[in-house]
Amino acid sequence: MNDKYHETVLVEEVVNALHIEKGKKYIDATLGNAGHTLEILGKGGQVLGIEIDPKMLTIAEKRLEKEVVDKKNYKLVQGSFTDIDKIAHGSKWEKVKGILFDFGVTNLHLKDSERGFSFGNSEAPLDMRMDPETQGVKGSDLLNLLREDQLRELFEITLDPGSAKWITGRILHSREAKPIEKVGDLVEICQGLRSSKTGLNEATLPFLAVRIAVNSELTNIKETLPKAFDLLEKGGRLVVISFHSKEDVLVKNFFKEKIASGAHAITFRPVTAGGAELEANKRSRSAKMRVLEK
Repeated sequence: MNDKYHETVLVEEVVNALHIEKGKKYIDATLGNAGHTLEILGKGGQVLGIEIDPKMLTIAEKRLEKEVVDKKNYKLVQGSFTDIDKIAHGSKWEKVKGILFDFGVTNLHLKDSERGFSFGNSEAPLDMRMDPETQGVKGSDLLNLLREDQLRELFEITLDPGSAKWITGRILHSREAKPIEKVGDLVEICQGLRSSKTGLNEATLPFLAVRIAVNSELTNIKETLPKAFDLLEKGGRLVVISFHSKEDVLVKNFFKEKIASGAHAITFRPVTAGGAELEANKRSRSAKMRVLEK
């Protein structure tokens, strides 16, 4: 694996699901470092790439400049996928053939030792914002300011109620002594946490819950899927990759709603990574892809 780029998941499955036609327009609503976009372009599609993280957008721009011959076939925009409708209309990218969402963070985020996405650097600020320019609230702000009931609700996104109650109590006790500011502060709070998921570092699920809250990830999914569906032309496909159960439930429920109104399910159960990909990329273990046709 090339550490310079994020290991894109389910590439072949995404390309097949989008059923790419030469000259047709597609939206990669979670551009990342353009792994999926490169494949769509390679099949002759035109891509509007949307990326909220300015650092990631710069990586994608440089990669595409280096690897793509015809620059007219893609356009990149920094912004939130919750604004997919405005960005598409502003880019004259309406009625598209396919839209892709690949939720979650990249391994490049997790390897960034200064932004607090992972617990590798205990001295890093507990930030977790995808775009510090437009997002005001950091992970540390949530842990220091939320009420007890709000903290429990936050952690119940990834933890069972008992574990959420336990870690909430630890946070309330810890912040009385001193503010929670660094990655190491939360790692220390997590010591002794019991989780129903075996084999995970005890800090993994609490960190995930804070990241989801900082970036309003679940709210954003609920907001963007209807907008994306409206942008599809008849026969266009919506391809969504999720990485944890709360995301997948939102996607599944939205698809059910649209199927009841006449859309077609292309996948009747989520598509997951095959053996070779699982061996090469551990992150792919959690990936679930669902596909809907308008």
